[in-house]
Order: sequence, then C-alpha cells, then structure tokens
Amino acid sequence: MRLTALFIAGLESVSMLLIIGNGIFSRSDAATKGLDEAAAIAAAAILVLFLMPALLLAWRRRLPFLALVLALAPIVATAAIVAWAIAS
Repeated sequence: MRLTALFIAGLESVSMLLIIGNGIFSRSDAATKGLDEAAAIAAAAILVLFLMPALLLAWRRRLPFLALVLALAPIVATAAIVAWAIAS
C-alpha cells in the first residue's frame, strides 16, 4: 500500500508540476492567459493540499491508508466532475 501511494502521488505530483509550469509560462493570447493562470493555481492547490501530505505520509511510513486516500482524492474528484459535466 505504501509503494502504491508513493507511486500514485509521485506521478500526480509530476503531472501537476507540468500543469503549473505550463500555466505560468504559457504564451497564449491575453484572452486565455487568465484561464491558464487559474489552472496553475488550482493545480498548485491540489499539490499542496493532497499530494504533498500523501508523499510525506508514505515516505515516513505513517498511516499508509490515509496516504493512499490522499493520493487518490484528486483522481476521484476529477472523475466525478467529468461525469457530472457529461451527464448535464
């Protein structure tokens, strides 16, 4: 369970860092620059609130179930939002 949490949280952290970098250094037009920055802020919030605690818990071998739940929370929330958007 610990290795799974480390793998998932690490993979998500790398993808969030890519999203943050893309949002900050985006060369899009002025009309969509704000959306890029908002995506970068949202990705940074997810990284700080969910993925960093999951990585720290899994790395220190403390509460592996909570680390796995924290690592999976952004995936579940994204899937729920996409399902809701498709259904409506």
